[in-house]
Amino acid sequence: MTLTERISELLQAMNNGIPERESCIQLAFLATVTNEPFFVYGRSGSGKSLLTDRLSQAFKESHVLKMGRRQQTFPNKLNAFDLIIFQNFNPADEESKENLQIALHDRENAALVVSSDQRPESVLSRAEITDHITLTVALPDSLSPDALCELLQNLGYLENVHIPEDLTISPEERKQWNEDFKKVELSPETLRVIGALAELCDQNDIYVPIRKWLSLANIVKAIAHFNGRKQTVLNDTLFLGTPIWSKAASNNVIVSSFNDIIKSVMFSECPEVLNSGFDAQALYNKVKTLLHSSNNLYETKMFNNEPCLSYRITIAGEPAPLYVPLRYIETDEDFNPYNELRQIETRVRCNYHGTSSCTISIDSSVKGVGLRSSMPRNNSTPGKFEDFASLPSYILRENDPEIAEQKRIKLEECKKEAHAQMEKQTKFLFALRDLYQANKVYRKDLFCITKMFDALQVELRNIFEANNAIANKLKETLELFKNTDKQTAI
Repeated sequence: MTLTERISELLQAMNNGIPERESCIQLAFLATVTNEPFFVYGRSGSGKSLLTDRLSQAFKESHVLKMGRRQQTFPNKLNAFDLIIFQNFNPADEESKENLQIALHDRENAALVVSSDQRPESVLSRAEITDHITLTVALPDSLSPDALCELLQNLGYLENVHIPEDLTISPEERKQWNEDFKKVELSPETLRVIGALAELCDQNDIYVPIRKWLSLANIVKAIAHFNGRKQTVLNDTLFLGTPIWSKAASNNVIVSSFNDIIKSVMFSECPEVLNSGFDAQALYNKVKTLLHSSNNLYETKMFNNEPCLSYRITIAGEPAPLYVPLRYIETDEDFNPYNELRQIETRVRCNYHGTSSCTISIDSSVKGVGLRSSMPRNNSTPGKFEDFASLPSYILRENDPEIAEQKRIKLEECKKEAHAQMEKQTKFLFALRDLYQANKVYRKDLFCITKMFDALQVELRNIFEANNAIANKLKETLELFKNTDKQTAI
């Protein structure tokens, strides 16, 4: 049996009969095996004692010191213990508080667990041990209906769980493993994640002692070691994006930002993938219009820094000028023109329907009042649109050679852009495919946080599909050029 298989079976045995607590037991195990002090938080009845009992059973011939709320003598020497548990800790009890501080400083190689039904930020602050606790394990307040039914059906088994002796961990093994953890190399990706987290903490005034960063990095190494690796991978860091950070405010900042940190590291070799929202549809429409529109020269004027066709309509006896960007002429898309205040007039909708005549529709709410009298409502949500007029465009010259040349130049630019973007999207698609396939193997890893992992994989797939849609539209655009070249050759 390999070490990975053994730890997997041990974790399953520890979790038997305790539904929806897998990630909590895994974190507690990792902290214990690396001798890192941690805090277990949960309401009364959430399973804190059950977790610590299973934890103590996982270690062979372990000497456990349990300190509860009842008065008991605290030993002078702690080096005889492998695990020290402060159950139902209350920082208001000065003696318990003093004993805990002594244990933190004199425990040598003993793992230390503090459990309480009071919130970690309150307990740790009042006990003056915030900077000494590596992580917090927060137990859920309740169970799902299915998990509750499972628990009720296995109550007898729950109270009589026995972890097989050959799976339990001896003190010598734990000592050797901690030496092995030191030999595991932190990968560049892991270091970038930790670096980005440290930067995030600095920006949000979240104090994390260097000792804590070292301890968390050691847990990352432990995960890699138990999975049979000599170097860490990105998947080993996922627990850092869970609520382990003691304070609710810290958890909110880190958990909400962690997904972006992971993605930035995943795409560090190709960061453009994350913001590659190229508007392939707009390029397609532009090429289609250039290829199928006339070379007519229309009468325009510069308005809002672009050539526009000018129209004047009368609504409720009141004339109102409208300015239509030349780029829309002979297209078939709906758009809003500019009004005289150089704003987009949302209450008027236009469409050329592939011709040089502009079809105008107006919001029914302005029929009786006009556009000017209701200018303050310019950005309000439009009501029902009704056909109003169809106005022609004044042609200065048909088949103007200068217009034809301008279109030729624009088409050449569009063709180059389509080819360049196609090459870029192809590169993105290969990178996304390879990344998705490479990540798949880590889902079965020990300590993998599957919910977070699956969400990342879904996001990878969504990014792939978005880029694939862009590539397909670019392919359609290039087909427009091919069809035109064929027609020209004929």
